[in-house]
Amino acid sequence: MSKPDPVTTLLSKLNASGNTIATAYHQGRIHKSEDNARDIEKLRHMRLLSPDIRDAFQLRGSFRQFLNAALNTEKLFSAGANIGGHFLRLTQLVDEHSFAFQEGRDTDVERYEVETREAVSDIADAIEDELVILQAQVTTRFAAVSTIAEKKRQNVHFQKRTAQLVDLLESFHFSDIGEILDGHENLALSFRSLLANRIPAFREALISILVLLNQYLFEYRNIEERAKRIRAFALHLNRHGDWQPLAWDEVLEPELWLKHAAPIAIASSPDVSNVEMESQLISIAKTVSGTAAFRNRALRPPGQVEGASGNVSIRELAPLVRVGVRLYFRAARNAVEGISAREWWAKNSSSLGSVSEHIWLLRVLAEHDNKGATASWSLRTNASRGPLFTGNVLIHDVIVSRKTP
Repeated sequence: MSKPDPVTTLLSKLNASGNTIATAYHQGRIHKSEDNARDIEKLRHMRLLSPDIRDAFQLRGSFRQFLNAALNTEKLFSAGANIGGHFLRLTQLVDEHSFAFQEGRDTDVERYEVETREAVSDIADAIEDELVILQAQVTTRFAAVSTIAEKKRQNVHFQKRTAQLVDLLESFHFSDIGEILDGHENLALSFRSLLANRIPAFREALISILVLLNQYLFEYRNIEERAKRIRAFALHLNRHGDWQPLAWDEVLEPELWLKHAAPIAIASSPDVSNVEMESQLISIAKTVSGTAAFRNRALRPPGQVEGASGNVSIRELAPLVRVGVRLYFRAARNAVEGISAREWWAKNSSSLGSVSEHIWLLRVLAEHDNKGATASWSLRTNASRGPLFTGNVLIHDVIVSRKTP
């Protein structure tokens, strides 16, 4: 029987105590209880927990640093701080590669090519990581902290960091690294595809985040001012439990602070449906000046009646759908088994203009509702109940036939 792998054994033990580790990591310490006593003793035996003050336990420094590096929480404020170092390293590698190429040191040239491609990839990855962190912070409005002061501190930090990255990308965009690498096809292709062509998109995303950070900072300042007033009012209520607001509308001379608010001008108009307002409406109507276009209306010049012309009667053409409804009911009355409205529409839709199928069914039903009681036809519907218990039915088709005596 093979001996179990110690790494697998350790990971299984950590997985079994995952809730205890997560609580100790996020809260900074954990107190011993009946539910987690076994996990705490096991983690202390594995030297992953150490005693803390007030009968609590905390994660050991090495284990906490491992979780910080894996979860990337320790780098929230330092993320992207090495991007400038990556750019400096790329510049140095490009210079060293150029010197080695000019001196004919082929081994160093190959080594510098590999390191240059790695440096280009490191810069692109670092910028992408920075964008992910910034977008997460901006989208959640710094949800990891709850106080306005902490949100402002994080906002100012990320605002300054984003502005530095924008300036760094702008200055790097006009550098001569691309021109130096033009003589080396592989390096030039890696530089353009991995970094140079993506710098405008990176810069645009950073600028949009910077705009949101500026807006958030302004909002946080307003919230802080309102929070101060609310806290002051809450303190006043705590100190004076019997305090009640005064009826300022009954005070003859209000306080000065009440006069700072600009009054709202309210204009009223008489109700046209109220008979008592007739005199006011008449007075308003008298103030309305007449329109010159109506007063000086030009009269039509007199014409001449031609005796031979006579009065021409103009006959209005009926709509196509009305004509179609008449033809359909006439054909259905003459049919023995009746005619389906949908089948008749499918055969004669071209003569009905732009009338759709469901509109056609509605017109047939409306014609039956208007004249069906005294007409010589009968109508039956092909319907089913709706999917919900609403009392409605779904009409799929209408069949009109001759009314039997």
